[in-house]
Amino acid sequence: MPSLGSDTLSSKDRRRFTIDKLFQLITQTNNDDDIRSFSISVNEQTNNYTNGNSMDSHLIENDLRHLWDLLSQMIRKRLLKHEPCLLPELGAFVVIDHSSLDNENILIKEPFFVLDTTFARRHRLSRIKKSNLSSAISLSLQANGKSTHIEPNTTLSSFNMQTLDYVTLQNESGLTREQLMTAISQIFGIIDKEIHPYRYCDLEFPQLGYFRISFGLAIFDFNDAFIDEFKLTLNTISTTND
Repeated sequence: MPSLGSDTLSSKDRRRFTIDKLFQLITQTNNDDDIRSFSISVNEQTNNYTNGNSMDSHLIENDLRHLWDLLSQMIRKRLLKHEPCLLPELGAFVVIDHSSLDNENILIKEPFFVLDTTFARRHRLSRIKKSNLSSAISLSLQANGKSTHIEPNTTLSSFNMQTLDYVTLQNESGLTREQLMTAISQIFGIIDKEIHPYRYCDLEFPQLGYFRISFGLAIFDFNDAFIDEFKLTLNTISTTND
């Protein structure tokens, strides 16, 4: 007979939204769509409908995981070059300045994830706020050729931040343009749909960290290996700029 502790753990696991759960839901959705498309195809007595539309644009789980790995590596490489990256509807990875614990007059750069305001409101999520965040993002954008002033509570997707490089993702993944755009839309669509019901979230971005939600607070927890790698870039980029 299962113990109370194991029942509690399994209940918590069922409510936790992980990367495995994400791909499981996408695969399930695709299978349901294929079944519906096949049914329509049989009813219309034509195989062209199914073969030409639904199945070709849907990817198997291994392809989706490979695309997610490529996306994560793209974000990682951008941050290591101190460049921002906007994710559809979810938020943006940026580099901000914060005061040193030893001397508040000394500013130290760090990677930071900014949750999109609209996404946060829709799912009633709290965010860690930085007092100088708006100006920090503005400076980050200006450094990359974007002149943008950010008002408080601005929706990230409403201004011209560098977003995903779809051409590079397509070339590296070997997908067609239709497959890539469908997969990206599915991934972030499922995240948006499933975040609230699960309430607990641990989405892994390989070699970068975890997007986490717990008790209504959304954060991005960068892993130690990436933070160490990021620190090595500080002197390099500073010397290059000088």
